[in-house]
Amino acid sequence: MTKAQAKPKKATSRISSAERRESILAAATEVFIRCGYAGARTKDIAVEAKINEALIYRHFASKEELFDAAVIEPLESWLETYNHAGRLVATAADAETQLQLLERGAEQYLSHMDEVFPLLGIALFGSGSYGPEFYAKRIVPLIEGWARRTATAMPSDAPGSKLDQHFLAIAGIGISFFVAANAHFRGTRLDTEASAKQLAQMMLPLFEHRGDSADRKPD
Repeated sequence: MTKAQAKPKKATSRISSAERRESILAAATEVFIRCGYAGARTKDIAVEAKINEALIYRHFASKEELFDAAVIEPLESWLETYNHAGRLVATAADAETQLQLLERGAEQYLSHMDEVFPLLGIALFGSGSYGPEFYAKRIVPLIEGWARRTATAMPSDAPGSKLDQHFLAIAGIGISFFVAANAHFRGTRLDTEASAKQLAQMMLPLFEHRGDSADRKPD
């Protein structure tokens, strides 16, 4: 058969590596919510994603890494955003600007928390012995990261500067978690904008400049 007689190959639709990763992640999220962490198998995730199981391991080294990508990475990406915005909060000249910045950050974080809440709940409370391990390996570093960034955002003359930043981080994550939990278990949509405004109003007194740093005497 000559080249002229050869039938042209059918065009095949191919998706990029990034798109494939996202499709696997979406399928994994469905399976984790349905089966829990312990009950979820990569075989089930492959079926949900309509791919060969081996393809999962081209993108994720393990089920644990896949779970972390679905739960922790969105929260860590918010921390990176907060890292940049935090300095703006600390140096803002007035309370109104601080409030706007706090609202913006709170809305983004609540959106992430609302998205990952079902999986986060499964990891902490629905996976037997995995809960303490997951908390120690993934949540504790998240708390420490938040504490560092809260310290960065806190003006030296603000009331919150006298508080333990680690405690503030735990309190902030706890509030966000239960705001998301309340919407989830009531079967309602979380109004992240309205909730962020409430949360920012609550936080503002901790971050406001009080102008007393200049009056402090050196130790």
